[in-house]
Amino acid sequence: MLFFRALKKLFKRKKIRGYYNSDDIITAKEKQSLIIGFSIILVPLIIAIAFTSLS
Repeated sequence: MLFFRALKKLFKRKKIRGYYNSDDIITAKEKQSLIIGFSIILVPLIIAIAFTSLS
């Protein structure tokens, strides 16, 4: 569920005078979870698009 918590932080955070609220800063584990989650989603999509464009 770390992936969804990090997504929630990304969507709700706002800059105020150039700074983010301390509650909305993404930790290293959350950042790693986002990278892994998006790669799990995007890699199969890219492969599927490549296969459909070749045929």
